[in-house]
Amino acid sequence: MTANFMLVSDDKYTKNLGICTYSVLHNMCPAVEHVRIFVMDCGITEENKAKLRRQAARFDNAELVFHNIEQQLDEVSTQVETHWHKAIYGRLFFPELLAKYDNMARLIYLDCDLLMNQPVTELFEMDLQGKCLAGIADSYSYARKLALGIDMDCTYINSGVLVIDTARWTALNASKNIIAYLNSFPEKLIYPDQDAINAVLAHEILILHPRYNFMWQICQNDIPKMLRSIDHFYYSAEELSEGLQDAAIYHYAGHDMWTIDGLTPVHTDVFRKYRRLCDWRDCRRHFSSIRNGVLWLMIDIKRKLLGIR
Repeated sequence: MTANFMLVSDDKYTKNLGICTYSVLHNMCPAVEHVRIFVMDCGITEENKAKLRRQAARFDNAELVFHNIEQQLDEVSTQVETHWHKAIYGRLFFPELLAKYDNMARLIYLDCDLLMNQPVTELFEMDLQGKCLAGIADSYSYARKLALGIDMDCTYINSGVLVIDTARWTALNASKNIIAYLNSFPEKLIYPDQDAINAVLAHEILILHPRYNFMWQICQNDIPKMLRSIDHFYYSAEELSEGLQDAAIYHYAGHDMWTIDGLTPVHTDVFRKYRRLCDWRDCRRHFSSIRNGVLWLMIDIKRKLLGIR
């Protein structure tokens, strides 16, 4: 089996891309015949591409493919206001790869701010029940459905991990329709790419167990307390506890893994493991400020008292 993954990065985010792709190769290469990682390139320097290729070459059955999409990103209107780099739209341009590569019936998109800690071969074999996508329900699901006018019967997902049926995506002309939505309703968007994907494909989404995209917010809080604070959350306390104990993918959800910002003293053991192994091992985490250093230590104490990794 060929396991196809897609990530998106500009040059500024290369360090995250490096540790993330290493975690994928470390877990998937022993589990399948061939691992192919597509990097949708939003301006990565040749020097950093060479470093990423050298790291991938440590795995005999790995293939790293760079696909430059800098010009295509201009298809999204500048009226879409966001503090994120326009690279967030990079995942929408994968269909042009389908004619060039075989074994692409199933493609898994991954954000660069996550780490894989177990193989996810089952995601390539699961029945998507005729749906276009699978992902995990987002904690902001109820509020975003209200804001975007999405049917309450649907579930708004986090776009950090997407299991994609490429044939269904193509048949729905999903990329073109999502870009059209971005350009038509910029005033509705808070998480532009994620909002548009959910709005356009609302009835085309299958929900995954939270272990496949386990976000720091869940580890940060006592789970029952967190559930009391979120309206109509999709998952039960039992499912979240299962995810906490057996996460295959840890998601730092918008935070730079290498800069400790006072919010995310979680998954530190997982981060240290892959930092030690990847080709960015000489880099060290640093606090973004003294204040955040103090906050981080306070939350870390709470985390340890609760027995959270």
